[in-house]
Amino acid sequence: QDLIEEILSRVPLTSQRAVLSTCKQWNGLYKDQSFTKKHLGKQATDDMVIMVCDSRVCLVGFDLQGFHKQKRGFVELSTKPIGQLNHITVSKVYHLDGLLFCIPKNSIPVVWNPYLGQVRWIKPSKIYSMFDSYCMGYDNKNNHKVLSNHKVLRLLYSGSTVQYEMYDFKYDSWRDLAVTCDWTIQHYREGLSLKGNTYFFAQRVKEEDQMGESLICFDFTSERFRHCLDLQSNSRNGDSVILSSVREEQLALLFYSVDTYEIEIQITTKIEANELTWINFLKVDLKPFTGMLWKFFSVSFFVGEEKKVALICDNHFSRAYMIGEDNYFKIVSQGKTTHWPVVCSYVPSLVQIRKGPVHARGKRKVRDY
Repeated sequence: QDLIEEILSRVPLTSQRAVLSTCKQWNGLYKDQSFTKKHLGKQATDDMVIMVCDSRVCLVGFDLQGFHKQKRGFVELSTKPIGQLNHITVSKVYHLDGLLFCIPKNSIPVVWNPYLGQVRWIKPSKIYSMFDSYCMGYDNKNNHKVLSNHKVLRLLYSGSTVQYEMYDFKYDSWRDLAVTCDWTIQHYREGLSLKGNTYFFAQRVKEEDQMGESLICFDFTSERFRHCLDLQSNSRNGDSVILSSVREEQLALLFYSVDTYEIEIQITTKIEANELTWINFLKVDLKPFTGMLWKFFSVSFFVGEEKKVALICDNHFSRAYMIGEDNYFKIVSQGKTTHWPVVCSYVPSLVQIRKGPVHARGKRKVRDY
């Protein structure tokens, strides 16, 4: 038995689905907490990302090894999907510590743990709108490894006003949330959840010039917004700032300045309630590549910290770039992909998802993974 567990713990996530379908004994191992901890420990160095492509949520393993040595032509990434939520086309996806909150098209939201292959449908309390925004978090005073301590914040946009409501997994219910926000969060600026809280880019409501942006945080413990830092960017001039995470452990900020044609990425070294500290991770001068049109409308990025690289996906212009040290810049070969999807870092989760309400539209059981 020990030998079987040792062998299976070395199986990469890209091959996990085949293992799960081999026999009941092997499938049962992935429900054993001691084994899954061992398995996750051996997968800790993998570069895993969530990708939304053709309205499907996929998990993809990236092999970044050796790309920096390529000096000419296009960069080709070795990717291999490890699973997707079948039968469901999504319009949006949000993530927190390995859990995905998906908004299907013409259906109700679903929370999904891809590693354990578990799903749970969540019925909204109000009519779904394409302009609504969601984010997941948990109370940091309680055990975040239990789903019942997780929550979902919903931002309901109606003209210039925003209403808030909260879903508690513990009670399987929604409630109105009376919270005052001194910042304007645009519906197209999605938040990023990390370590139980969610971070947003926003403008101060009372400022006459609302082009200056700040990084704010929604604290799921106090259920209140708080200011983190002011950003040195000017959206009126065309500057862009984009938020991502590093292995769901650190925040990452990408700045693009239209004045200097520079991309700069910073990552956090410390995340606490009243303090964020940052270090410079990468800086690339785009002036040698001015033949391309640079306008960061719909962009996401993935940081490969160990290899000192970043993959930038520009869904608006249907292209992607790889940047690295020594002003390394390469266009990534699209292959069969017709457009570049949303991309964000992923780390597997051991949080068990107990079944909630039955999917209202389907009698057929949805395959988890």
